[in-house]
Amino acid sequence: MSWNYSGDPSASDLDEVRYLVGDTDSSDPLVLDAEINFAIAKQTTLELAAAQVLRALAAKYSRRSNFSAGEVSASDVAAIARAFKDRADELDPNGITLGAGMLAAPSFGGLVISEKESLDEDDGAVQPVFRKGMDDIPGGPDVNG
Repeated sequence: MSWNYSGDPSASDLDEVRYLVGDTDSSDPLVLDAEINFAIAKQTTLELAAAQVLRALAAKYSRRSNFSAGEVSASDVAAIARAFKDRADELDPNGITLGAGMLAAPSFGGLVISEKESLDEDDGAVQPVFRKGMDDIPGGPDVNG
């Protein structure tokens, strides 16, 4: 179980994520190196990795409850969890890390002639509803010329 921070965020990806998360105090560590390295491996940018770590911290702290016994009371862990979530939202305003690190992106096939021809010949591929020349009249004038 290791926790390392050099004090120089430009020294390593781990240090930069730890800096973005605010986990730079060795006397009060928040996450282990392995947890940060996991987030770095899952995300495309260090900001998103930091956001993923912050969301994990928010989840961890939101499980804890506030309590008081006489004059002794615990800190407001709900506010701490909210602060982690808010910082995650700053680093990830589009909510990419909310979907387990998955971002849906459209896929466009047939952008290259050879790929289009390959799709046309593939009986298992979904074929387009419309095709160039589909309304041409056999024997009529060639308007595509």
